[in-house]
Amino acid sequence: METWRVLAAFIIGPVVSLIGVALATNYRGVTEWHVRRSMATASVLGRVPPWRWLPDVPHEERLARFILLERVIGAAFAVLGVMILIAVGYSILTGQPMQAAK
Repeated sequence: METWRVLAAFIIGPVVSLIGVALATNYRGVTEWHVRRSMATASVLGRVPPWRWLPDVPHEERLARFILLERVIGAAFAVLGVMILIAVGYSILTGQPMQAAK
């Protein structure tokens, strides 16, 4: 079994889970901070003509929608990190190498 894949999975799994939990629970305002930074960066797109058909909603309403979306994505990341750890644990127990994406 390739040792570097197992070590990488043991590092990536918890990191992805912790980031997901931080986003899903809005730990110390990390989700709101990230959404505000993303909206500030993407504010240039508001002036692009193809985006003009989008409804004009108040800034706070858009912010709340994006925070909710990012919290859902954070929950998915938390589950993904746990799945990575389960996959690497199964790989170790069975002695089969981890499958590479091709």
